[in-house]
Amino acid sequence: MPARDTANYWLLRFAIGLACLGAAATGLVARLFGPGGGGFNFLCGALGFWLAYSSITPLVRFATLRQHMRTAWQEAAKEAFARASLPRRIYYLLAAVAEIDGPMSAAERETVRQFLLERFVAPVEASELRHWELQPLAVDDREGLAARIAGSLAAAEVDSLFCWCCLVAFADGKYRETEHTALQEIARGLGLPAGRARMLFHLARAQYLGGQRRGGPARPVPAVDARAEALQTLGLPADATPEQVRRRHRELVRKFHPDAQPNLGPVAQQEATERFRSIQRAYEVLNA
Repeated sequence: MPARDTANYWLLRFAIGLACLGAAATGLVARLFGPGGGGFNFLCGALGFWLAYSSITPLVRFATLRQHMRTAWQEAAKEAFARASLPRRIYYLLAAVAEIDGPMSAAERETVRQFLLERFVAPVEASELRHWELQPLAVDDREGLAARIAGSLAAAEVDSLFCWCCLVAFADGKYRETEHTALQEIARGLGLPAGRARMLFHLARAQYLGGQRRGGPARPVPAVDARAEALQTLGLPADATPEQVRRRHRELVRKFHPDAQPNLGPVAQQEATERFRSIQRAYEVLNA
C-alpha cells in the first residue's frame, strides 16, 4: 500500500471507491449475499462514494503541486533534497525566504533557528542545524521547493508553514517587494489559493506585531488603529459593513479552525490556535 502522503495512495483509494460504487450499482454485492443482501449493497455503495469523494481534493492538490515543480534542478540539488529529512527541507525553504534580499541577518537567522529547534515532535539538534547552515541547497526555485515539501504535509500544516515563511520575511523589520514576490511564489508552490494566502499573511503579521508589543514597553493601541488592524486581519476593506464583517467571520472560522499537525508538532498546532484566536479578537474589536 503506498504511503498516505503520495498521489498513488489517493489514486488507489479513488479506484477502490469507484469499484465499490460499480459493484453496488450492478447489484453484484446483493447477488453475492443472496436474500437480504440489499443492506450490504447499500453499505458498499456508501463506502465507495465516501472513498472516491474524499480522494478528489487530495488528488487535485497533488496535481496542482506537480504543476509548480516544472523547473529542472541540477542532479546534486535533487540528491541533496531527496536525502533531506522534513525539518531540513523546511530549513531550505525558510533560508530561501531569509536570503531573498541578501545574506541572512541575525534576526532572520534567530527566527529560522527558533522554528527548527522548537517546532517539531522529534527535536532538531543545534549541532545538526549548524551542519545544515554550512551546506545550503543551491536552488533558486522557491515555488518548486515549496511544492516538493507540501506533498508531505497536511493542509493545516501547509498554512502553518506559509505563516512561518511570512514571519521570517518580517524578522528583520524591513519587508521589501522582493520578499513579497517570494511569498507569492511560495504560496503558489504550497498550493494555497490567493485569498487564503492573503489571510494567512495578515494573520502572521498580526502575530508578528503582537510579539513586538509583548517584547517592548506596554502602550495602548488607539481605537482607530485597532479597528484598521482588525479589518486587515479579516482581510476586509476600511468601509466594510457589519454584515460583511459577520459573513467574513463565519467563513474564516470554518476555514481556520485549528487541526492536528502531526508532522510539525504541538507547537505548530498552538500557533494555529492563536491564529484562530486572532480572528476572534478582530471580530470582537469590530463589534465593540
